[in-house]
Amino acid sequence: MKQPHLLTILILFLGLWGNPSLLKADWNNFVINYNKNLYGKGTQTWQIASYNDHWVYFANKNGMVQFDGYSWDLFPLHNGSDIRSVCPSTQLRRIYAGGINEFGYFEPADDGRLIYTCLSDSVPPEEKYIGNIWGIHENDHILYFQGDGRILKYLNGKFTTIDSEMKIDCSDLVNNVLYLGTERGVRVLVGNTIFPLQGAEMLENMRIRGVIPYQEGVMIATAYDGLFYYNGRYVVPYPTGIEPFLKEHEVFSIACHDNLIALGTVHKGLVLIHTDTGQIKYFNENNGLQNNTVLSVHFDHWGNLWAGLDNGIDYISLNSVFTTLYSSFYSFGTGYTAFRQGNYLYLGTNRGLFYTEYPVKLNENFPDIRPVPQSSGQVWNLCEIDGELFCLHDRGVFRVEGDRVSKVVDLAGAWNCQPVMGQPGRMFVGVYGGLYLLEKRQGKWEVCWRIEGISDSCRFFEQESSRVLWICNTDYVMRVELSQELTHVENMRMYNSEYGFPTDRDIYVSKVEGNIFFPTPDGIYAYNEKADRMEQAREMNTMLHGTHPYSRLIQYRDHVISLSHREICIAPLRSYKRGAHTLIVPLDLSSVELVQGAEAILPLSDSLFILPNDNGFALCKIPALKKNRDYNNALSIRNVFLPGSRDSLIYRNNFLGIQPEVVLPYSRNAIRFEYGLSAFIQGEEVSYQQRLNNQEWSDYTTATIKEYGNLAEGNYLFEVKAIFPDGRVAQDQFRFRILPPWYRTNIAYILYLMLFGIILFFVYRWDDTCVQRKKQQAVVEKDKELHQLERVYEEETARKERQIMELEKEKLEHELQYKSQEMANLMINFVRKNEMLTEIKSELLKVISSLKSKDAKEYRQMLLLINNKIDDNIQSDEVLKRIEGQFDLVYNNFMKRLGEKHPDLSLNERMMCAYLKMNLSSKEIAPLLNISVRGVETIRYRLRKKFVLDREESLIEYLNSKL
Repeated sequence: MKQPHLLTILILFLGLWGNPSLLKADWNNFVINYNKNLYGKGTQTWQIASYNDHWVYFANKNGMVQFDGYSWDLFPLHNGSDIRSVCPSTQLRRIYAGGINEFGYFEPADDGRLIYTCLSDSVPPEEKYIGNIWGIHENDHILYFQGDGRILKYLNGKFTTIDSEMKIDCSDLVNNVLYLGTERGVRVLVGNTIFPLQGAEMLENMRIRGVIPYQEGVMIATAYDGLFYYNGRYVVPYPTGIEPFLKEHEVFSIACHDNLIALGTVHKGLVLIHTDTGQIKYFNENNGLQNNTVLSVHFDHWGNLWAGLDNGIDYISLNSVFTTLYSSFYSFGTGYTAFRQGNYLYLGTNRGLFYTEYPVKLNENFPDIRPVPQSSGQVWNLCEIDGELFCLHDRGVFRVEGDRVSKVVDLAGAWNCQPVMGQPGRMFVGVYGGLYLLEKRQGKWEVCWRIEGISDSCRFFEQESSRVLWICNTDYVMRVELSQELTHVENMRMYNSEYGFPTDRDIYVSKVEGNIFFPTPDGIYAYNEKADRMEQAREMNTMLHGTHPYSRLIQYRDHVISLSHREICIAPLRSYKRGAHTLIVPLDLSSVELVQGAEAILPLSDSLFILPNDNGFALCKIPALKKNRDYNNALSIRNVFLPGSRDSLIYRNNFLGIQPEVVLPYSRNAIRFEYGLSAFIQGEEVSYQQRLNNQEWSDYTTATIKEYGNLAEGNYLFEVKAIFPDGRVAQDQFRFRILPPWYRTNIAYILYLMLFGIILFFVYRWDDTCVQRKKQQAVVEKDKELHQLERVYEEETARKERQIMELEKEKLEHELQYKSQEMANLMINFVRKNEMLTEIKSELLKVISSLKSKDAKEYRQMLLLINNKIDDNIQSDEVLKRIEGQFDLVYNNFMKRLGEKHPDLSLNERMMCAYLKMNLSSKEIAPLLNISVRGVETIRYRLRKKFVLDREESLIEYLNSKL
């Protein structure tokens, strides 16, 4: 048995170390740190697993952590315990998670949110407490939950408990066989029985940390004794060359992918072993990890490595074309320039000039970088002229020789230098405040003079000829023509956006195959001397990446190389078809941040380039064969919201891609989509387009949010696509429906129809009623006409009767007037007669009094007789009766009623009442009664007493109203 063991070990050893030329280490891979604050502040991450190429799940102290390449989400268990294991099931389309005495699964609900279902609640109480669930495995619809000392087997809804009678540290399913790492070595589960692994007796006293599938067998990791390989019959040690390191720092986790094995340690980060070349890479706090205790490791779909730490989660970009020389933990400063000369690689930073051997040697991934003495300070550039390497420094120009520098000239603030075209032994040096000409005399460089007329900074300049220079500054480009002796400026002209440039800023100057070009934010430009304007260099733009932003443009051998903050373009100058063989390398790592305003790309070979950046120096290694990534599922609609005062999330992307049937009320007819690429495809220069219901695609944009408002009712299809630099497209879509407003729903239309029928019925009834009403109205109108005619007839009859009555009244009034007039005349005549008789009587009395003789006695008697006749005539009743009769006729029997009511009245009193009724005054009444005015008043007084009138009552009013 020993001979096969030795043969297997020899084969494995030769596979690792048979090609020592491949042991040269690359630079350090970039490490992306994810702080625990991103995912709920949980510290330890015990296990990592992927569902597909975009969804990664972590068994974390605070719960199951989900990462979709964009956002982190935490899902705790019911009992709030640490989650020890996760297992994505592609068959059951679930994510299983195990904690402490609890396990279950997560699956998306209709709106995409993950819902947890606890399985451990269905375990019998006496078997439920199995401790930590360190592993979950699925095989042919059978689930295995590995606890601290027992296995729970789940099949057809029933649990079977399998006791191991020993502590189980780890487990894995290899070729449908469940391997268990226990305190007594490796065991296997066959049916419901645990057996020792045949041929693995040497592992009995070792602590097993991991059992994983490897090649045709099983790779077993121990805590202190290295790796072992099981080929199905026996176990052999798997040599790595770092066994002392593994023993010292204690292995805790293991994962493999293709020809890479990753080992997480307790004390010194993780180790990456390349099984084909034997190359070893170390990742720890010195070169990027957040923590040296690596509890779990996992390779994703892209071949990059996840590391679950004791505090934090890290992502190591193994598959990127970019590596870094050093991490920020041991930083040598911001990188500005680099140059390889012989076996040295020189590095210029803001802290000075450094050097290291080339190829770079890494001691546990820490480079052997040393400072060049007396070079402290800002290094701007490194230039080689005639085999001499010059360091352009804030303190002047230095010559670099091996690990030493010597000052050439004392020109403070030296930016750049170039040999003068066609004049060997001379060079231009651009400084902070002008341009100098240096000349080599007797093997020593000396300053000839400062060129007069140039006082601005000359950081970026190129020579069109020895006398014509192009100088780029912050907001202009300057074309300078020098004198024949190069002593002063003869002609100077400024160029900006008024002369054809797309902008006044971020313009640089480059020289390719003797021609001057200007990289700008809107493509490459060139000078048209005839038009004295700047024009787009169409051929150069076609050769590269069109009118995209460019920061630098250089020529290296037979290639032209452009650089921007988003990509590197490499194009052959001798290509038959321009642009056909252009290689575009996206700057796909956020850690590669070029220094703003000092961007540089420095070729080491046709496939190796150094990129100085804010964090130091990155190495870009162009692969011989570019692998095209699968972008089919790269784009996803992450969240869908209903905008409002408080946005409402109606959909969240999930690992199954389930989209609900979204039906929105018309009152919420606005919707917002959030979409984007996964972080695993970062850095690509991507443009987006959107459309709704197969309309025209929108303009290209970099926005990852799209909102629609005031949408009409109907079915909608939202589509978004990402367009990559190479023309490939990734798409996603989302369907939703907006209900009509209540007044445009089917029920509303039925109600409208019913209402319309009711209205028609009532209209018919109303019309019929109107017809009947019109008939009735006609009858009524006819009756009205008849009544009107009758009324007219009656009115006419009444009018005629009134006329007759008025005529009769008029006649009566005329008669009354006549009678009154007659009575008045009679009264007047009576008064006049009485007056006349009274006068005659008074004359007779005078005559009688004058007759005093005896003879006159007879005459006196005659005159007295005449006087008596006169008195009788004055007091005659005939006239009074006639007057009373006439008065009753005129005044409606006034005298008769007066006599009936007051029979005790004397004649004078009766006549007094008549005269008062006629409204005669006392003065007018006195002669009629043949009394004085005072006598009239006396009669009035007697009448008031007989009528029993109060003082306030009027006698005339009594006569007019009471009689």
